[in-house]
Amino acid sequence: MNLPLGCMNRPYVKFPFERALEGIAGAGFQEYVLLQGQPPATINAQTSPEEARRLRGIIQAHGLHLTMLPSSIPLDGGEDAAYATGRRLVDIAAAVEVPFLLEMGTRPENFDRYLALMRRLAPYARDHGVTIAVKPHGGITTTAEDCLRILQAVDNPAYRLCFDPGNLLYYANERPEARLGELAPYCVAMCVKDETGGLRGSVNVTPGDGDVDFPAVFRILRDHGFQGPCVIETLAAHDTPEAVDAEARRAHEFLNGVLAAL
Repeated sequence: MNLPLGCMNRPYVKFPFERALEGIAGAGFQEYVLLQGQPPATINAQTSPEEARRLRGIIQAHGLHLTMLPSSIPLDGGEDAAYATGRRLVDIAAAVEVPFLLEMGTRPENFDRYLALMRRLAPYARDHGVTIAVKPHGGITTTAEDCLRILQAVDNPAYRLCFDPGNLLYYANERPEARLGELAPYCVAMCVKDETGGLRGSVNVTPGDGDVDFPAVFRILRDHGFQGPCVIETLAAHDTPEAVDAEARRAHEFLNGVLAAL
């Protein structure tokens, strides 16, 4: 099984932006996600397309492809304000040819407002070649059932799932593979996160060292024709970029080994 492999900047966020890019590329990854602001590198709804293109150029110069941007849309300012923010995020993603917005969901009390927003925003995203990919992240996407509920309620091909097996353990103590067969038809990307302990254990774990059964997860995804990017979010925490580099290399080798065996 051959899938695009990448790494988010989260493990490197306390180090300089370009040092993170060097480490991720040096570990063998090709895909990159600027999940958290890493001054001077930030892309959000207030970022100009010109600045986003400049940052994409730096990322590309390190041999990496910017594959996702984080989506964070406040809902407390009203439906029109939320929709305007969502449109700006879609516009920025389209301007820099990023295929996915990584959506985190919301709190349960905001379910109806969130659903209305995504039903309104998804057609705009589709028209601009962008897919909104929600991931298990607590709140309205705590469990597999929660994820299925919102995916089916929005019911748009531009609103899909970024599977996060570690978060199902972390937020719900739910085995990631248990209902993946139901989720897999919606899955367009994967947040590669391991976890140990279950239900708010630790996610500062290098993939392969925790409780996620990655071979089982990838078998199910393969059987449903999954071809999306798989991007590591977390690694074992260290205080030096060289130590994080070593974890990134080890994670890359682990994932390649799992995929080669399928």
